[in-house]
This record gives sequence, structure tokens and C-alpha cells, in this order.
Amino acid sequence: MSVRLKLVENLGEPDLHAENTALRQRIALLEEVINNFPGGILLTDKDLNVLICNDYQRSLQDYPEALFENNNLTLSDLFRFNAERGEYGDCNTEEIIAEKMALAAKHEAHHYERTRPNGNVVEVRGVPLKAGGFVTSYMDVTENRRHQALVADLALTDPLTGLANRRLLMDRFEQACARAKRGESFAVHYLDLDHFKPINDKHGHKAGDAVLLEVAKRLKSATRETDTVARIGGDEFVVLQSSANAGKSARLLAGRLASAISLPILFEDQVLNVTSSIGVTVSSDGNSTLDDLMKLADHALYQSKRNGRNGVTLNQPASEQLRMKRV
Repeated sequence: MSVRLKLVENLGEPDLHAENTALRQRIALLEEVINNFPGGILLTDKDLNVLICNDYQRSLQDYPEALFENNNLTLSDLFRFNAERGEYGDCNTEEIIAEKMALAAKHEAHHYERTRPNGNVVEVRGVPLKAGGFVTSYMDVTENRRHQALVADLALTDPLTGLANRRLLMDRFEQACARAKRGESFAVHYLDLDHFKPINDKHGHKAGDAVLLEVAKRLKSATRETDTVARIGGDEFVVLQSSANAGKSARLLAGRLASAISLPILFEDQVLNVTSSIGVTVSSDGNSTLDDLMKLADHALYQSKRNGRNGVTLNQPASEQLRMKRV
């Protein structure tokens, strides 16, 4: 049988033949249902002996047929097999078996997800039975989780470039403010591409998108993992730089960003040249709003444009400017 239903071979006396035949038919039907269930099924008795492990479960967990040649397979045997093949990661086999058997002994319902070494995500739901033991279902939810992660990612990123959008930028900004209140300053770099519209007009939006994608790639390459690069619309980008001490590191980063963007961009058989105007402001107290800092950085950006474009303007610290405005 494909499921491990442990049956008594001699079900009774000859005069009970009809009842036994009906029982065998019901068991055969149960086997068919279990093996066609769209998920893994594992049934154990009160002594945690494995009574049923359907075909789906064997395939899902990559169990070899040899594992089931012994009709006395126990839950502990399965745990040992999984531990020894690395299913639970780098662990002590005896310790992990003891831990899992202790949980099973509590005879409580359980629900969790586990990522297998092959990357698949399995949802596990165990229900304790009144007579003892468990019936546990296993569902492969890998694609569902990937889809959920994709939806979540789309909600926080720019659809064209994959950079952070305003929502994610705000979240990272709030984190930066919290760190600033503990003494870590940060900088906001506001970037605008110079003469971007003529590229779209002359070469088409496909070329414009190619430029934006390449600029996004270069901005990511020029920054650190702790920085946040966002596209906030059109050809406007914002870089939230962490640990921007006294403006020195902010100026250095702005220079790297400007240099990276100004390198020629190859589109099909044409070379496109684009530069950027950058405005930078530094916050050291964490008390400014994102709108406040964006306005200050935007003011500095337009100063760069008035100075001939393709340049960087660094404002005085945001806290000082805002203090002066409020006096």
C-alpha cells in the first residue's frame, strides 16, 4: 500500500467475511483519498509510531522508499533521518531529536513554516488526536510566499528601476532620525538629471528608460548597503546617506554620485551623455521632517543648476538653517 495503514491481516472468523470485506473496501477508499490529498499527510498513534505517510509527503520531503521498508517506523526515526541529512541545518542530531520529541510529547496543536535546504517553504499544521498521536498536514507554499514577497516589494519600490519609492524612503528616514538622536548624523542628497527631457524627445522614451535604469544602477554601486537610494519621480532621485559626519563624507559621496552619473551611457548603437545637479543637506539632531530636509536639499540642488549644472551644492547643517528660519 502507498500509505502505511497498519492492519491486522486476519480480521475475524469466516462468518464475518462480509463485514471484513466492507471494512477492507472502506480502507481502500480511505487510502485513495489520502493519497490524492493535495498535500502531505502524516499520521502517528499515541506511541508516535508512523501509521500513514502519503505519496505527496514522501515526494515533498524527498523520503526514499527504503525508509518505509521497516513497518515499525517511528516519528523519532523520521527526525533522525532528517537531522542526519541536514534538513534542520547544522545541529547536534541527538539534541534536535530530543527537542522535537519533547514538543511532540506535549500533545499540542502546532502550526509553523520551515524552509527546506532546497529553498522550498513548507507549511506544517499538526492536530493532536483524542486517542493520542497526531495528524499533520504539510503544504508546499513556496510560490505563495514568493508572490507575497513580490507584492510587498512592489509596494515599496519604484516599478521601473527597483529603487526605493517614497514610502520606503520615509521608513528609512524615520530609522535615520532615531539613530541621529543617539548621535549619528545623516545626509539627504537630492539629484536631478540635467537636460533629461531632450533625450526623451530625441531618442524616445525607451532611451529615457535605459538612462534611468543605468543611473539607478550607478547610484546603487556608488553607495553602501546602509544607504538608501530612491527614485521619487521622473528623473529625480534621493540618496539617504547614513553616518554623514560633519558634511565631509556627504560631500565625498555627492562627488562620487556626480562622477558615476556623468560617465557615457551606451544605448543600442548610440552614446548618451547625461550629468546631474545635486543638492545636499545634513541632519545631526533627528528632529527635522523629511519634507524639511527635502526642501533644503532641493534649494541646494537649484543652486547647483544656477551655477551651471553638473555640480554639487552642500547646504549648511539642516538644524542650523531650520533654527534660523524659525527665529
